[in-house]
Amino acid sequence: MAILHADAAQFRQMLAEGKTFLADFYAQWCGPCKMLGYVLEDVEKQMGRRIDIVKIDIDQEPQLTEEMDVTIIPGLFFIKEGKIASRYTGFLPLERLQPRLEKLLGSQPPTEPAPAANYDLIIIGGGAAGLTAAIYARRAGLKILVLEAFAPGGKLIKTFELENWPGLKNVNGSQLAYDIYEQAMALGTTYLYEKAEAITQDGRLYRVSCASGLQFSAPAVIIATGTVERLLHIPGEQEMIGRGVSFCAVCDAAFYRDKPVIIIGAGNSAFEESLYLAEFASHITILARSDKYSAEHIIQDKVAAHPKITVLPWRIPQEILVENNRVAGVRVLNKTTGQEEILEAKGVFPYIGADPVTDFCRQLGITNQYGYLAVNNDMSTAVPGIFGAGDVCDKVLRQGGTATNDGAIAAQSAIKYLRG
Repeated sequence: MAILHADAAQFRQMLAEGKTFLADFYAQWCGPCKMLGYVLEDVEKQMGRRIDIVKIDIDQEPQLTEEMDVTIIPGLFFIKEGKIASRYTGFLPLERLQPRLEKLLGSQPPTEPAPAANYDLIIIGGGAAGLTAAIYARRAGLKILVLEAFAPGGKLIKTFELENWPGLKNVNGSQLAYDIYEQAMALGTTYLYEKAEAITQDGRLYRVSCASGLQFSAPAVIIATGTVERLLHIPGEQEMIGRGVSFCAVCDAAFYRDKPVIIIGAGNSAFEESLYLAEFASHITILARSDKYSAEHIIQDKVAAHPKITVLPWRIPQEILVENNRVAGVRVLNKTTGQEEILEAKGVFPYIGADPVTDFCRQLGITNQYGYLAVNNDMSTAVPGIFGAGDVCDKVLRQGGTATNDGAIAAQSAIKYLRG
């Protein structure tokens, strides 16, 4: 098998020649696409040169992307003798992709049966917490379903590198995420690319309803949905998301090569991502609300020593400036002088905190006034059989290490609950 990076002309030629292949419509900035890339590499190792994988960058081929009606990525097309046999949207694990490719090469339609509806434990969220919970629960013999709306690994895949993961001096976030995911899948975990929209009680079972219309049931549920980045709520921000306003330096840094960038925030995320962005941007300006920074001192020292990074305290963003439908800079209030300043930039990265993803379960009465899950020491909530894990919980420290800790405890508590 060969993984080919093709343009529109090459893609159309393969269709005209009646080729059988898999087409992957992706983008460099797409987290699920990045994780699927690891899967495709594994497929290449497993299946040899029996089938080609054709990768189409949607940013390079917008007309073809529109023509193929690709609105969500990754978008997979299973092509049989030049015709579309089936298509799939979203991340697809190796355990489900490879059988579909085998069918594509044979005489069967490259589809898969509907997933089972009933499980011992449903884990909502496939980040570090959720996948760790899956590992522990599968090792105990439970039938597990993991539902993830983004990609395996959660926030890990948005992190360029980690230096605080025990046993690893330095590790790429997306690689670590995929390693944890592979470990969970090797144990027999069922993983679906689905967004949970509601949890309801059905006798002694909990029913999880997804945006796709699918429903799944289990007597126990672990909620590990994490958090979503908080907005600045200033003019120009919402309109410029994807046009200069970004929340993922790892995803979008390459777009700002040799261009000035502004980061807003004073915590670990803001300072860590400034170091990564500095490899691409011409200059980084960090805007902080005061002169007290919450980032770890070792990271602050690295930022202070970097020639391409400037930290400006006492700055409050007022407006994202727009020119030609792209970010042009930020209008800022200097709290020290009381004057407004105009800072030019081609990219703006807000790192001002995050909010918990709990809209789908707040009706259960298990969240606090801020929307975070209120959990006990054993990660149980006020509703028997429902547990929390990771950043979605009301806790002091939100890190990858604490997420895996929560996942392990939640799984053990769920196992005890089910066996009790």
